[in-house]
Amino acid sequence: MVKQARARVTRERVLDAAAAEFAAHGFAATKVEAVVARTGMTKGALYAHFGSKHQLAVTLVDESTRHWELIREPPAEAPRPSPGSVLSELIRRMRGQFESNVRFRAALRLAADCERRPGDSVGLFADIRQEMVTCIRRAQDELEVTPVHSPESLAYLILAVLYGSSYLPSGEAGRGAGDEPDEAWRVLHTVLRLG
Repeated sequence: MVKQARARVTRERVLDAAAAEFAAHGFAATKVEAVVARTGMTKGALYAHFGSKHQLAVTLVDESTRHWELIREPPAEAPRPSPGSVLSELIRRMRGQFESNVRFRAALRLAADCERRPGDSVGLFADIRQEMVTCIRRAQDELEVTPVHSPESLAYLILAVLYGSSYLPSGEAGRGAGDEPDEAWRVLHTVLRLG
């Protein structure tokens, strides 16, 4: 039992290390040696848990695909929330994941790098984009989001801000650098007319 618990802890440590490398460098530029260095393990020990870099990537994407299913579900509320509220909540949840969950951030980078795998009907990144488009379209139908731009263009903009903001450096120290992402989101909400 102790051996299994130790193996689970090691597996999680390897996934965290791999996620940090994949999020920073993408699939092609990530080196197994860098993952090994982050864990303090030997390459053989790492390969005992995951047979290849590809297997590490697939595991992260599969785990995040299951996690995405939880993120996309709106909370059950007595009166059904408006489409604009559903969209705002989805953006808020996605932003939280990008800011706090390196595995999810890595999985999205991996999904963008190598979107389709055999047997994968849509792909994680495409599924997230489609969910955004659907939410935007519903909010536009209720005039809660500006109908001036296509839902596809607005989804692209939202995902670009989500994805890109996690890779941009902070602003100058002492000038409210931590406020920049929040201000960007306020601007985006204003453009969308989400309030």
